[in-house]
Amino acid sequence: MDMRIRLPELMKGAGIETAYALSKASEGRISMSTAHRLVRSSGAVRYFDADLLEALCDLFRVGPGELLERDKKRGRAV
Repeated sequence: MDMRIRLPELMKGAGIETAYALSKASEGRISMSTAHRLVRSSGAVRYFDADLLEALCDLFRVGPGELLERDKKRGRAV
């Protein structure tokens, strides 16, 4: 199952325009390299750890369900 962090939408809503601004807004909880990777991939991720999930939820003041989106094109067959 492919997941996507709704990063572009959340960054726009928070007025965060760059990976540098994302890293800085997280007050050191998200490294520059991680911020660049997330921004460059438009939120598409294969895996990430709980600390990053918590940092993003705290930064954007959302729960995990509001942060993540399942890729509808590659969903499981029923």
